[in-house]
Amino acid sequence: MAVSIYEVATQANVSIATVSRVLSGARGARVAPATERRVREAARHLDYHPSGVARGLARGRMNTVGLIMYYGNPSVTSDPYLGPCLEGILATHKREHQNTMLFTEGGWDDARTHLPTYCNGYCDGLLLLTPTTNTPFIEVLTKRDIPFVLIGDSREEPGVLSVDVDNVGAARESVAYLISLGHRRIAAFCGDDLFFSSAQRLAGYKRALADAGLPYDDSLVFPGSYFGSPGSGYENMQTVLSDLAINKVTAVFCFNDAIALGAMQALREAKIACPAQMSVIGFDDFAGAKSEPALTTMRQPIHEIGERAAELLINRINGLEAERALLPAQLMVRGSTAPPPGLYHRVLR
Repeated sequence: MAVSIYEVATQANVSIATVSRVLSGARGARVAPATERRVREAARHLDYHPSGVARGLARGRMNTVGLIMYYGNPSVTSDPYLGPCLEGILATHKREHQNTMLFTEGGWDDARTHLPTYCNGYCDGLLLLTPTTNTPFIEVLTKRDIPFVLIGDSREEPGVLSVDVDNVGAARESVAYLISLGHRRIAAFCGDDLFFSSAQRLAGYKRALADAGLPYDDSLVFPGSYFGSPGSGYENMQTVLSDLAINKVTAVFCFNDAIALGAMQALREAKIACPAQMSVIGFDDFAGAKSEPALTTMRQPIHEIGERAAELLINRINGLEAERALLPAQLMVRGSTAPPPGLYHRVLR
């Protein structure tokens, strides 16, 4: 049975408040040296260790941040997004002397059910890793008196802090690059509607077309999913190829690398050369350099996203000014993009 602070006070013949002042190392605590020695000797004799929770509650800080994330993959650390993001978070917490409490959920509906666990006083704030668009969890959490920051989600809601890549700007740059090569019929292979990034990347796609004076064609936009292999990219590319004489697509902007790699697999099976006959560009830079041909893609600063989110939350906890952050992506030009084939280029001019 754990020794209580009351037992230490009894053995040292002092008050509980005196024991607390001595063992907490409170600055300015007026305790006589002899009394302090007596308290410390009693604590050692009884093998008493102050409760970290009690000390945290007393000073109003636990120096602990909770990280809530969906956990449906075989490995967190080897996941191309979760791994680097978690490393960035932990690096910041180590530097700022913060503990990290990890909460894994099977879905964001479960997170709402477990809200009392997150808000029980053990965490000073919460990091939410890629929540879904339709979860009521964020609205409920906003009403609680606990700071939180979204990671990989940049929804624009009052009072909600977030750190994400600039999805609109990155998508706009991707499609603008394809247009600069001469492509005019560019398909978009979307991600999951459950995440804000898909709508934002579609918005960037539309802006690039508008910038170039090209019409938006809804028939060139295909719904899909970020997950699975070869997944929606494979299926959507098969659909494009089955109607190529009519749609005259020469390039595809894929909303993540998994979609792009699936699209390239479909091209290989159909014996359509990439990029000579069809250009493909991805988003994330998870594994694009290892594909054949190497995938042109937008590189997300995932480690930095984790770092900035952790810094933002710590600032909010400390009562400092904190603003949502959108980080730029970097275009990685590799072998999967080239000017359009001459036949289609002449037709489109």
